[in-house]
Amino acid sequence: MKHAPKYVNVQPLVVGVEPRFLGREKAVYVSEILEHCSEMAARTARVYRRLAEQSQGEEERVRLWRELALAEETHADILRRELKSFQEQDQSGSFLPEYADRLSQIDAQLRQLEQRAANARTLDEALAVAVALEQADLEDLYDDLVLQGEPAFRLMSERIEAALAARPQEVAAAGLAKPRRP
Repeated sequence: MKHAPKYVNVQPLVVGVEPRFLGREKAVYVSEILEHCSEMAARTARVYRRLAEQSQGEEERVRLWRELALAEETHADILRRELKSFQEQDQSGSFLPEYADRLSQIDAQLRQLEQRAANARTLDEALAVAVALEQADLEDLYDDLVLQGEPAFRLMSERIEAALAARPQEVAAAGLAKPRRP
């Protein structure tokens, strides 16, 4: 009989370093939203990579965490490319100040989940973090921006879907059910 992997108490992923967008004034342009979301997707990927490291010896669990990390890394990469496109055109996009508070709230939520993942000692705790990450408000932010009709976000959404569709083996593992909000 195999034993459960050890989930050890590790340091937070970001020690004493606040994300770059915290403390800025509340002005939020599309380019800033892209930058923030890219950073948060990369941080989410690091959480999954850390959980994979903590699952050494359990191949299926390691593969699950790595697939989830790869999906988030794909999101971060696409967001960075979209940001680069704005920068190359010397544009910042639409002014959307209503998203400043949401970005701060999502960041705070992600910091709490990073800490929970760092302190996860059991598989149940690790899975609870994964479910919370997959149900995080970051996905709702993407959806709202796409529905609002911002062309950059429609294009970004199409690219994310295409990238994930190109790797169907990852979608099943990365597709933890997320309840839709009315």
